[in-house]
Parts: sequence; structure tokens; C-alpha cells
Amino acid sequence: MRSSSADPKRLSSDTRLQLVTLMLAILCVFNTHSAAAQETAACHAAPAASLAGWICHSSEKEIHIFYIHGIGNDGPTDFDSLELRKSICAYLKDCTTPAGEPVGPWDYADEGYFAPGAAPPALDFLGQPVWRNNEEWSAAAPYAAHYKIARTHGPVIYVDALHWWPLTFALKCRQIVAGDASFVAPNKLRINTCSKREAAPGVPDRFRSYDWISPDDAKALLKMPSHGARANRDLKTGLMDWGFSDAVMALGPLRPYILDGIRQLILKSLSDAHPENRSESAPVAENDEFTIVSHSLGSYLIFAALDTSEDTTGDQAIGHGERFHEVLERTSRVYFFANQLRLLELASLDGRTDRNLVTHLEVWAKLRCDHLKTQPNAPQECAPPRITALNDPSDLLTWTVPDLEGVKVENWTVKNAPHWLGIIENPTLAHNNYARDKRAVKAILAGDGPK
Repeated sequence: MRSSSADPKRLSSDTRLQLVTLMLAILCVFNTHSAAAQETAACHAAPAASLAGWICHSSEKEIHIFYIHGIGNDGPTDFDSLELRKSICAYLKDCTTPAGEPVGPWDYADEGYFAPGAAPPALDFLGQPVWRNNEEWSAAAPYAAHYKIARTHGPVIYVDALHWWPLTFALKCRQIVAGDASFVAPNKLRINTCSKREAAPGVPDRFRSYDWISPDDAKALLKMPSHGARANRDLKTGLMDWGFSDAVMALGPLRPYILDGIRQLILKSLSDAHPENRSESAPVAENDEFTIVSHSLGSYLIFAALDTSEDTTGDQAIGHGERFHEVLERTSRVYFFANQLRLLELASLDGRTDRNLVTHLEVWAKLRCDHLKTQPNAPQECAPPRITALNDPSDLLTWTVPDLEGVKVENWTVKNAPHWLGIIENPTLAHNNYARDKRAVKAILAGDGPK
């Protein structure tokens, strides 16, 4: 007859449950320590001069990264800032989500030139108005997309992607893309981008995408035959039509509208980080620290936007000049994904002006130094702010950054796309792939890029 007591080799269900709970608790503790160890190892491995080193050693700071695109942006389908955020999290290993989370809806410039219902500026292209009505001008408003990267063992990182491309699409789509469809070849990707209409969720009278080319016109353009040689037409309709045209527009009468839009977006980004206690007129918080990651022409535009010490007549954000200078003085490093500094300075040979990037960089260096001297136990000599420029030698639209007074400059060489038979690298990928190329992003995170 079996004993009524439990088999000594078998555990009761309660005991098994207790053991499972204990094992899970041990695993949780182990995983927590493991994640912390991985994050600590990544931080220890990161030089202080690198982006990851700056993030890791800013435990008492609130970290803000401004990302601003350059020429040839793909509009609502461009994911440069996503790749940057994913790379940051992959390196740090302690983000609570793979690439952070959006903070609120897209934030549109909405004052002055861009006030709701505002009439379009009187700009003409060969006798035709650039924007034909108020709705089209509303669709051209720049916007910011805000992201919050929460971490388990470090401070929150805020990434604000500043988008000025909507201001260029009316001209590019109607005059360049449509015009070259019959002459060179229809570019399907660009025509589709130019003919898609999508309202901005939660933001009345704003758009994520606008049909600058009507759907019927787009169908007609796509049926047109190709004329140019394949490689030449790809280069013309891609890098030149879609990219270089942005640089021309940013240097002309469109420039004040682009800069004012960027300034409004910067103010909104500062306010949205702490909506409970911050307005667009409040000073920048003492523990805020900034870095700038810019692609191509974005480097020229972001510094022109932040430096309001020169002539900015008609700018709706000029009353906030002190806040922009507070951002500059708390910015210790900047990363250029391609740049046209040497090229653009050819048009600025007549001394210090607001169109001269060197002028803005010198203002940055002085503001940064003056700020450092106000800190406790400040050394006599200021550590200069840093520019790290990433350049692909096969990129047709980038140059090295020359030595600059008051700023430490490093030029790193990267490779953004394969070389076919050692003869050619896709020119569009060579220019556009900096934020998408894991090797390039790892270089700025780890600080070990080739010089």
C-alpha cells in the first residue's frame, strides 16, 4: 500500500512555483547587471571626443541632438534620423526601444511667414508664381519631428529632426522633375513623390506630402520615353535635379524663409522637451547640452539659423536671438555628413557677412568659450568646439573642411556604397548614405574614424 505522503523525488506544485519564481528573479538580476555591464563597457570604450563618449559622460545633463538634412531629401519617405537613432541605440545597448519613440505630432512652423492662412510670398519663376494659393504655401511649411530615446542606465536623449525640404518641392517638382521628364527621362521615384497627397494627422491645414504634380499629369509624365544615356540620365535626374537644385534655392531669395522656418523649429524643439515648464521665450535650461548632426547643405543652414547676430531683417524669430546663442554656447561638437563649405565660400569673398559660414563658426567658438569660462573651476584656456566631417571621396558634392580659427576640425574618410569593378560608386548613394551607412555612423559614435 502506497504511503499518503508525497513522493520525496517529486515537488509539490507550490514548491515548483516558488523555484520558478526564484529562478526568474535571478535571471532578471543577471540580465539587469549584464545590460548595465554592456552599457558600461560601451561607455568605457568610447573616447570622450566621440558622440557616444559625450552621451555617456553627460549623466547630469539633458542631451539634445539636432539632425538637419541636406540637399536631395526624399521628403516623407526619408529616414536619415531613424538610421541615426537606431545606430545610437545599437551602440549604447540600453535603450528601452530600438530607435526611441515619437513625441507628439509633426511640429510645423506657424508664425510670421508660416502663420495659418498666410498668403504665399510673391516669388516668381519665369513669370509664374512659385505657390499659387494659400493651401500650397501651407503645404510648404517646414516641420520638426521629435523623438525621445529613453535608457535604462543613462540620461534620456532627445533627437529633433528639422525638415526644410517642403519649401523646395513646388519648384523642384514642377520646374525641374516635370521639365526633365520629356527632355531626359521620367524619374519614377521623384514623380511619385511629387504627386502624392497626404494630410498631416492632428495638424489642420498641414500636409505630410502634397501633390505638386497632379495624379493625371504624373501618369502622363511616366509614359514619356527616355532619351539620355542610362548612366547620364540617372545622374542628371537624381543628384543634379533633385539634389543640387536645393543648394541653388538656399542661396537665393528662398533663403530667409528657410532660415526662419528652421529657427521656429528649434524654438519648438526646446519647448517640447519640457512642455510643463518651458515656453518659447524661456531661457535654455542650465543642464541642457546640444550636438548637431547635419547632412550636406544642412551644416550651412543650421549655423546661419542659430547665429542671429548679423542682418536678419524680416525674420520672425529674431526676438529670440539670445536663446539661439544659448544653444550655440552649449554645443560642444558638430558632425558633418558631407559638406559644401569650400564650394559655398566661393560666393562669400567680400568679408564677414551673414552668408559666410566661417562668420557663424567664429561666433560659435566665441560663445562656447565665454560659456566655459563661467563654469566652476574653469581653466584659463578654452577647449575649442569640434567639427568632425565625414566625407566619401566618391561623393561629387562634398569637400574636406579646412582648418578654422577657434574650432578643432577633423576630416574622416568613409565609403558609403560599393565600388563597381573599381570604376564607379553610385553618386546618389555616395552623397545620401552617410546616415544609413553603419560604418559611417559607428565612426562618429566610437570616435575611431580614419583621418
